Amino acid sequence: MAGQYNLTNACDNLAALPMHNFSSLMAVGMNLFNHILIVTLTSYMVYKCWLMEFQKTALHAHLCTIGFVLLMAEGVMVRYRANILFSDYSAESKTLLHALLQFIGGFLGIIGTLQKYWGKEVHFKSRHAKFGLAACIFCFINFVAGFCVLILPSTRMTMKLLHTSLGLLTFVTGMLAQIFGYDTGFFHRNFTHKRLFKFVTFVILAISIIGPFKTMTYKMHLIFFGNTPLRGNI
Repeated sequence: MAGQYNLTNACDNLAALPMHNFSSLMAVGMNLFNHILIVTLTSYMVYKCWLMEFQKTALHAHLCTIGFVLLMAEGVMVRYRANILFSDYSAESKTLLHALLQFIGGFLGIIGTLQKYWGKEVHFKSRHAKFGLAACIFCFINFVAGFCVLILPSTRMTMKLLHTSLGLLTFVTGMLAQIFGYDTGFFHRNFTHKRLFKFVTFVILAISIIGPFKTMTYKMHLIFFGNTPLRGNI
């Protein structure tokens, strides 16, 4: 019906991932493993920050970890076919859940960043700080692009491609900021096993972007070549 919000996505109309071959089982297994890594890392970071009573940098680490590692990572995976946790959800429900998780996650990330640097004379000198600032800027821009996707007709595939690409860039930048955060004095004073934290966060990043990257490729084929690529495990 004209005038309604467009809550569907070209890739949302695909059926749930069939579980009859090794590649499908591998995709589902990796996705489930990623959920476990996300919850484990977030829970440990929240616990450590709670022990520090969320004071100063602990609050920053708490908000940004929940925002980027938990909510935004889960948000980018909601519509991935291998994500069996949401396989029974409708396309509209997945899109709304995706928007909600991304918005709350991005909001917490922005608040956590502002909380850390508000009132300081020296701003954004380290790689961690620079990537964090970039993630916040990309996040705000993508909020606007995502809203445009919801209200524009479904024929505007270009806007959807822009939103998907910006979302991927935002998430990657935010996760890199998280990884560089493990090099800060705060982390060295309060945590051990820096390399393990970096490795786990990188694995979460690598697995989480599989779905969005395939979606972006799918939309690029539709826009630039006018045909549908092999869907595989999109």
